[in-house]
Amino acid sequence: MRMAIPVLDNNGELSTVAEHFGHVKFMAVYDSETKKLEMVDVQETEGCSPVSAIDNLEIDTVYCFGMGTRAMALCKEKGIELKTGKFRIVKDVINNLDELDDLKEGCGH
Repeated sequence: MRMAIPVLDNNGELSTVAEHFGHVKFMAVYDSETKKLEMVDVQETEGCSPVSAIDNLEIDTVYCFGMGTRAMALCKEKGIELKTGKFRIVKDVINNLDELDDLKEGCGH
């Protein structure tokens, strides 16, 4: 699995997960097969950022607390699973992949 996690800062596995998918400067990208984490700057992305930013990163899952309905629809169109949970630090998300829930509802915009 290649998971994108919207974060507020660029602190690797200690980065804080953002409250909302669309309001971030960085995306943590974790590959569960290689166990590698990379930080991607999404500030300069055009289009529906950061959905456009993850387009060529071969992402199949996004973890977030909230996401607008347009971004949700774009992710689903691309076959990207949406996950959520109680974990607020990237390291905690990575260490608890089996405890993530499906994100079913958008935040209304």
